[in-house]
Amino acid sequence: MVERGAGEIKLGDNGVAIIMLSEYMDVFGTDKYAETVAHLANGILELENLRDGTYYHVLNYPGFSRKEKYRIIYYDGEATFGLIRAYTFTKDKRYLAAAATAVEHFIKSDYTGYRDHWVAYAMNEITKYIQEPRYYEFALKNVQNNLKAIYNRETSFHTYLELLMVGWQTYRRIVDSGMRLEYLNGFDVKRFSETIYKRARHMLNGYFYPEYAMYMKAPDKIVHSFFVRHHNYRVRIDDVQHFIGGYYYYTLYFDDIVKNLSDEFLKQIESRGFASD
Repeated sequence: MVERGAGEIKLGDNGVAIIMLSEYMDVFGTDKYAETVAHLANGILELENLRDGTYYHVLNYPGFSRKEKYRIIYYDGEATFGLIRAYTFTKDKRYLAAAATAVEHFIKSDYTGYRDHWVAYAMNEITKYIQEPRYYEFALKNVQNNLKAIYNRETSFHTYLELLMVGWQTYRRIVDSGMRLEYLNGFDVKRFSETIYKRARHMLNGYFYPEYAMYMKAPDKIVHSFFVRHHNYRVRIDDVQHFIGGYYYYTLYFDDIVKNLSDEFLKQIESRGFASD
């Protein structure tokens, strides 16, 4: 995947391209882009150190010389999620094995500290194929270790609801399967539910209601979209996607989440005039 304007090949771009094409094939029931996905996944393999699971982030184009070992942490999760999605369509075991090596690196280096939604996606996806208890535990830690920070976050940061909701999917699969996972004994599902509920309401501060948009230069172009307030009201397509992704999964699991809210939390909601349904 080449960004010709910048003269770069980015690890993350390859991962996201696979994710996009695999979603298309899922929705329309086709393998139209399976070969393209395989080529992109092979590119990711060239950028991964298969001994320790680390990635090289940016190459020059043309020429393919190395440019930048590290650019942004999100590339690692995007690439790993992309490899697993590539495995889904190609059944090429190299992709799943490479993703597992990357996941081992995530665990060893404690990627929970990055609050990365792409890591959540990668963990949710790989546990569909590799039922390794340590992977499930890490997926839950990626949520639990960040609940306090997300619950108290003042800004409507655009990826946090998505991280929580993907984590909820993993949690539900663990519970619904009847798996005996020791980490669940100390997992605070009520606080998890409360954080999701609060986050979903708080992120509406990043929605361009007409009453907000009317004060901007081109209201008609931004009304009913999402913005990042702490980035000067920025509206960007990937930010909007993260908002929509989080809210989409929130609507799917809303009833399940509300069932887990504590009585004390519900009283707080009612005292502020917020209904829970």
